[in-house]
Amino acid sequence: MKTIGLCLGLLIAAPAVAQNMAVDRADLAQRLSQADADGNGQVTRAEFQAYRAGQFTRFDRNGDGFVSADDVPRLLAGHFAPRLQAMRQQFDANHDGRISRDEFVNGPARGFDLADANHDNIVTTAEVQALSDKSKAARGG
Repeated sequence: MKTIGLCLGLLIAAPAVAQNMAVDRADLAQRLSQADADGNGQVTRAEFQAYRAGQFTRFDRNGDGFVSADDVPRLLAGHFAPRLQAMRQQFDANHDGRISRDEFVNGPARGFDLADANHDNIVTTAEVQALSDKSKAARGG
């Protein structure tokens, strides 16, 4: 079960963490909704970081305090290598080849920052909708 959780987590996280990759707006909206701990329709940066802390626990499959190639089952290593590399590029601040809890929880939050249009460290449903509308318009839809 941990393997499935890790694999699904990497699949979910990868679109948002890869450098120079467009943020998947539907996935971003879902993650922000999950991060809304108090259910008030808005996500503070603190709620988002708490959500990330929970995600880190899922990714750190072997419980050593780091996300690295050691957390990916050997059978799936080739499949998840590009996603893990993208995560390392974004979150591995000290370039030791693995991502610590602190690096992941407090690392770049491009999706959050993109959605937080007024830069008040709170993302509202209206901001997520505006981002979605803007994305649709840019695609011509």
